[in-house]
Amino acid sequence: MLIEAGNQRSVMSLARDVGVIILGTLLLAISAKVVVPFYPVPMTTQTLVVLCLGLFLGPVRAGAPVAVYLFEGLMGLPVFAGTPPAVAGPAYLLGPTGGYLIGFLLCAVVSGFVAQRLSGTRPVSGAFLAVLSGSIAIYMPGLAWLGSFLGYDEKLLAAGLYPFVSGDVTKAAIACVLFMIFRDSHVMRRIR
Repeated sequence: MLIEAGNQRSVMSLARDVGVIILGTLLLAISAKVVVPFYPVPMTTQTLVVLCLGLFLGPVRAGAPVAVYLFEGLMGLPVFAGTPPAVAGPAYLLGPTGGYLIGFLLCAVVSGFVAQRLSGTRPVSGAFLAVLSGSIAIYMPGLAWLGSFLGYDEKLLAAGLYPFVSGDVTKAAIACVLFMIFRDSHVMRRIR
């Protein structure tokens, strides 16, 4: 009887985790299509999604949908910004935005880790530090990789940082507000 109940709980937990991964990858793919065209790095709403995944799910459960999303794009599914007409697959990840895409995975893990570690502090402070850490985790590999295309000078910052800072501050603030509103909700307790 106890083994059967344990198995049922395991199946329910697995189903919940698979559902979170599917929903997370769908949100990432949809947010990739909400684009403000910049070149060589488009501005999307993916940062908001990745930060929310980290805040709400913790490092492992937030990293899983981002890793699956990157794998989907690597396999050629049109989940990245600009696909189609741009071709997804390995070439896309090796292009100018590849570092930012890897940064999304780092962001989910880092922001989830920081949010989890600071869960006992004031929620606003923990959420702020989590989104700040996550944003840095996007920019570091993003700028490092983009620099291999543009060079490591002012041109890199003009193309890969400056145009995005105000939008990313706004998305980080929205992620924090959403976290403050929903962190103790019935739905979030069921997802966790």
